[in-house]
Amino acid sequence: MTDGFTLSLGGLQVHWRPPTGGAARLDLQGELDNLSVPVLRQALEAIYAEECFRVRLDLARLEFIDSSGLGALVGAWRRCAQQEGAVTVVHPTSAVRQLMDMTGISKFLLSEEA
Repeated sequence: MTDGFTLSLGGLQVHWRPPTGGAARLDLQGELDNLSVPVLRQALEAIYAEECFRVRLDLARLEFIDSSGLGALVGAWRRCAQQEGAVTVVHPTSAVRQLMDMTGISKFLLSEEA
């Protein structure tokens, strides 16, 4: 098994390592929009295939997110919740945090360390 995996498309790069202790962390860099959402979904599917449904998304280097990106985050949260897991977001940039706050999804996605 490799140290980690990276997928990129349309200005988004997603990097993760194989899940450890039943949890995984994905680092997102760039722009999460309609064009790049499939990259996030593909990375998440790889995590789910490992029976891992506790996911932490680090958004420290995410510069932009649109409604389709927010929808992908909510979709991941729902999928993990169905499996009694959780998705949390940490370190969102101020622009991403502001949009999450405006839409109300920060209430159930943001970790306390965000």
